[in-house]
Amino acid sequence: MMIHLPQVVINQRKTSWNKSNDGQWSKDNCLVLDDYYLIFYTSRAPMVQKLIANKGEILSCNESIVITDFETGEMFCQSCGKILQEKITDERKERGSFTQDEHAPTSLTMHDMGLSTIIGKSNHDFVGKPLGYEMKQSMKRMRLWDSRSQTKTSSERNLRIALYEMVKLKEKLGLSDAVIDRAAYLYRKASKAQLIRGRTIKSIVGACMYTACRDMDTTRTIIDISNHLQEKRKLIAKAYRLLFQNLRLTVPVIDPINCIIKFANNLQIPETTKREAIKIFDTLKEKELTAGKNPNAVAATVIYMAGIKTNVNLTQQDITRISGITSVTIRNRLQDYKKYIELP
Repeated sequence: MMIHLPQVVINQRKTSWNKSNDGQWSKDNCLVLDDYYLIFYTSRAPMVQKLIANKGEILSCNESIVITDFETGEMFCQSCGKILQEKITDERKERGSFTQDEHAPTSLTMHDMGLSTIIGKSNHDFVGKPLGYEMKQSMKRMRLWDSRSQTKTSSERNLRIALYEMVKLKEKLGLSDAVIDRAAYLYRKASKAQLIRGRTIKSIVGACMYTACRDMDTTRTIIDISNHLQEKRKLIAKAYRLLFQNLRLTVPVIDPINCIIKFANNLQIPETTKREAIKIFDTLKEKELTAGKNPNAVAATVIYMAGIKTNVNLTQQDITRISGITSVTIRNRLQDYKKYIELP
């Protein structure tokens, strides 16, 4: 592992390090590159030295760069190749290690909630040297059996698969951690109530994600979840009704304004058209014409009406493709709203 330090980097920032009478280094014209490398400015030329963590000991090679390779456990000079120290212990913080004040991360999105012990994926020993072939194969088998031992029953295996699908769906839909935590909680609750038996895992996952999105006021439709989850919309809707009835959920009503903004952004319509759609919706809301109606259908209709008023070429097929509302529904809503909104 060779490291090259350009002069531009060297001239970025200076602090003050001095060598006192007792031979200890202190701040005086020193650039701290990271936790391991220090550049000292002398009267002749810059000299890079390696600072050993937790010891304060400085090993130097005159007017050269000292490289530390933790994989081989060696410290050597970049210019002449002289090995200054062998079998260096990697004292950097290990991945997944925690101090006394820290705790292992726990989350409902982990099937074991992050409480079980796992075997790390590193194939190096404690000094950083790579393991031999036989030891690598042995560690691979141990990781496999350790993973299998964490899911002994079918319900635990199904939970692991469901949480994995939720994590993938989170990345595809751009959801927050709060949404997926809520969805994982609902899935665990449904599993405890034995609502998953006889139904597909993806349908229950889609229903939990849709419920969590509504709880967290995140605008995602069942069609969005169905397309990314590759599950039938009817199965997700049926599973959602099942959760709603058996778990006694209280789900807030979808605000059509959020649907209008989402559909308008996906259609890439002008800002004036978007504002006109919101204005039309406010008028309809004052006349109590939107109560009890499908928020997506209302949003799709007012966007179509706003496009007509602002002379924007929007077809019903375009809006249907984005919103999932059929053209028949848009035309029916349009006939009801034309009595109160003047269109050219």
